[in-house]
Amino acid sequence: MIMVIMTRSGLPTTMRRGIQFVIASGHQAAELATTFSAYPEMWLIGGNGAELWQREAGLKAATFSPQATQQVLAALAPYPELQVALCGTQTVHVLAHANPQFVANMRDYYYQLETCADLTTVTDPVVKFDVICPAAMTDQLVYELTPKLAGIAVPASGGQGSMDLIQPGMHKGRALKQLGEQLGILPDEMLVFGDGTNDLEMFHYATHAVAMQNAPENVQANATAVTGTNVDNGVLDYIEQHILS
Repeated sequence: MIMVIMTRSGLPTTMRRGIQFVIASGHQAAELATTFSAYPEMWLIGGNGAELWQREAGLKAATFSPQATQQVLAALAPYPELQVALCGTQTVHVLAHANPQFVANMRDYYYQLETCADLTTVTDPVVKFDVICPAAMTDQLVYELTPKLAGIAVPASGGQGSMDLIQPGMHKGRALKQLGEQLGILPDEMLVFGDGTNDLEMFHYATHAVAMQNAPENVQANATAVTGTNVDNGVLDYIEQHILS
């Protein structure tokens, strides 16, 4: 879950220093809205960029076409070692006979999870595919799926052992650009934090990008600064030292 900071006057009065906090995540916007219910003014980017939500504005979501969903599932079928979740705007679907630990992890991660006998029968509009794979297989899987799914879906690795398949152009950077234009906030008024390759589009859009120390080397190489890891309050330390001081 990544934080984006935007600065501009005219933001909600509760943001006393004119700072707008935005959460950008692979989680569903519906789940993020529950997690951050105490902050109704906050904008939330869900589904790795396919969803944009704020309480008063409501939800905007882009979803795969039914045909594209079936094409993605067909491309994943030759890989029996994969565990796949279809993520809709409200419900996430996994196979009833999937690995029990995977199902338990998805149930912990997502707001509302349902099991089914066959993913190809799911009719809910799909925002993204959450794919879990053996860690050593991740880079090769991205390499193989990228041409197979060209124009249909884009593999976005969240770290070794996991990836999202997102709609072409529907990444966090696109959502950040859309939100910035809506709020009248320029890229050089934005500061983003990230720790995965699925954050790179945000890094390329915002002028100021901070990578976590635990982020892959290519993510750190695209950052303007590096802070501590995501388990030792790296983001909070950076905000205290460079934003609030």
